[in-house]
Amino acid sequence: MAAMLLLRPVRAAIVAVAGMVVTLAQLNLPSKEFWAGQEVLQWISVAVVAAFLFYDALWSVNLAFRDRRIREYDADLRAAMSAAVALVVDTLGVRWDEVSVQYYRYRRFWFRPNRLVRVSGVRAGAIFAESEESFRPGVGLVGAAFQQRILLGAQWGDFVQSATRLGPVAWEQRDPIQRYGLSWGQLRRSAGPDGIVASPTFAPNGRADGCLVISGPMKAADLVTEPIGQIIDSLATSVDRIGPPPPGWWSAHER
Repeated sequence: MAAMLLLRPVRAAIVAVAGMVVTLAQLNLPSKEFWAGQEVLQWISVAVVAAFLFYDALWSVNLAFRDRRIREYDADLRAAMSAAVALVVDTLGVRWDEVSVQYYRYRRFWFRPNRLVRVSGVRAGAIFAESEESFRPGVGLVGAAFQQRILLGAQWGDFVQSATRLGPVAWEQRDPIQRYGLSWGQLRRSAGPDGIVASPTFAPNGRADGCLVISGPMKAADLVTEPIGQIIDSLATSVDRIGPPPPGWWSAHER
């Protein structure tokens, strides 16, 4: 993305120079005799302008198809997660507006640590974006489930309150696995719903490539149970069929 932004002024300069050559040649400026000896430069300039016009036309068509695929991908994810919300509501008898489902994808970066980045999230059929946008592997319930490759659940509200009462010293003395890799500051800012269940998703090669999260007013007896496991497994199957974000998805959502 950054490289493309840097190339834009270079491209604009090349087109401007080529266009200026073509224009001046057509106007015979500074003179007709001057351009009579510059036929090669004129043909190169015409070719450059034509090439960039053709490229822009192809890019516009490709952008239209790409944007359509991105919209379809987002809609497919929301539909799959909305269906999961409905199953949780029917299974646990909770309110629609209290349950959310989110999907994080593992993403590699060049100049900063790799992270699990939220691709989509819904609550009662609406877009949901009230929780963390990303997690480092091994950090938080989401990062821990991804790193350990297992389904994890916790009554997060009670967990945070209990740890807060014991204080920062006791927290830092805990095993990193028991505190989900969170520092004291990260714990204190992680207040969330009563219950959270996180489960990794896997690529065709067997490697974990993301994490699904269901959160809401779930009690201890509801967490990591067979019904919830079946719901999140069914959602994982749907997400796998939808596939990874299409080309251009990340850049489109970073604008």
